[in-house]
Amino acid sequence: MISDEVWARLDPRTGMVRRFAYGRWVLAAIAVLVAGVTWMSGAIVPRLSHGLGGGSGSVSQDEAGRRRIEVEIGLEVVNEGWLPTTVTAVGVRSAGLALRSVTLDGSGAFPRSIPPRTRMTLALVLGVTDCRAALSEDVPLVVEVEQWWGRTTAEAQSEEPWHTLSVESACRLNAS
Repeated sequence: MISDEVWARLDPRTGMVRRFAYGRWVLAAIAVLVAGVTWMSGAIVPRLSHGLGGGSGSVSQDEAGRRRIEVEIGLEVVNEGWLPTTVTAVGVRSAGLALRSVTLDGSGAFPRSIPPRTRMTLALVLGVTDCRAALSEDVPLVVEVEQWWGRTTAEAQSEEPWHTLSVESACRLNAS
């Protein structure tokens, strides 16, 4: 058994978190919370996603008589952030596809501001330069965005490949 004299000599704060360390934990938790809110808001990096709105493919001939495979795909780009985002340009990163033209909401032009939780409709005309490469890669939709602090590029996220169905049907038309 421990005597009262020994208990009196022991520090009653033994094993407790010191006030200084507790303050650091609180500051770290606040920093994580602010970073999470900033990320969710889209204030630093725009939070864009897109969904497929339909597509079609065609095969034609150019002036030299070569076959030209083109695909027209409709996409809906959604601003998932809490702040408005201004889109200044759209592109694709692909070895097998070349962007020929972009039409906004039927006839609009860039730049276009997208309010939070709303969508912008795009019609992309893509030239298929290599069917095998276009079908074997994941093609990101690259969006140039103007933020409060400057311009940046971001990829609009998608749950599934948005180009494969239209490209595959156009490439089948070309093969026949």
